[in-house]
Amino acid sequence: MKPRLLILATLFAIILSTAAAVQDYFIGDLFLARALQEIRVTQWEEVMEIASVIGRALPMVVLALGFFGWFLWKRQKAEYMVMGGALLSFAVNPILKLVIDRPRPTVDLVIVWNDSAGLGFPSGHAYTAMILFGVLYYLAPMITSGKRVITLMRFSFLTLIILIGISRVYLGAHWPSDVLGGFLVGGIMLTLLIHLHHRYLPEMESSQAR
Repeated sequence: MKPRLLILATLFAIILSTAAAVQDYFIGDLFLARALQEIRVTQWEEVMEIASVIGRALPMVVLALGFFGWFLWKRQKAEYMVMGGALLSFAVNPILKLVIDRPRPTVDLVIVWNDSAGLGFPSGHAYTAMILFGVLYYLAPMITSGKRVITLMRFSFLTLIILIGISRVYLGAHWPSDVLGGFLVGGIMLTLLIHLHHRYLPEMESSQAR
């Protein structure tokens, strides 16, 4: 992401966060959430539940630690630094939730499949999915050299990001703007992590060549 786009994304994130701190939900949130919950496709509910489970904190942290350990074992310093940064960035979202203090959807407005504790904005599932699967999408060529495998991995990571975001609205755990906020803030963090990798990879490679 170019510096100008990063600045614009940050400004939009600030505006959206400020609005979310004032409004429990937006008019468009209610319309989109109800429209999404009207979808009735075979096995769709199961897909949404599975995607939501994958996006929980524990599976995401375990997966991130697994790849961190893999890069550490392979002595890919630039890559395990980025994965370490991704793990540390997971702690940012709970702080934002406390600051913004937006409630989750209620049963009088949408269908709530499972009661979710905590606050709504930004969606933690969307935030961590964007960071972790976004980093893995970017680092796929550093994980394997097979072009077809890289394509398959990237398709899978992108699909997971989308499904996890949709699942949080479909299950009544978040408003669409909560998910948008999670993707947006997560995307900003992802951009910074990729910049970190671009910044330190040449130095790592030159030090290893000595």
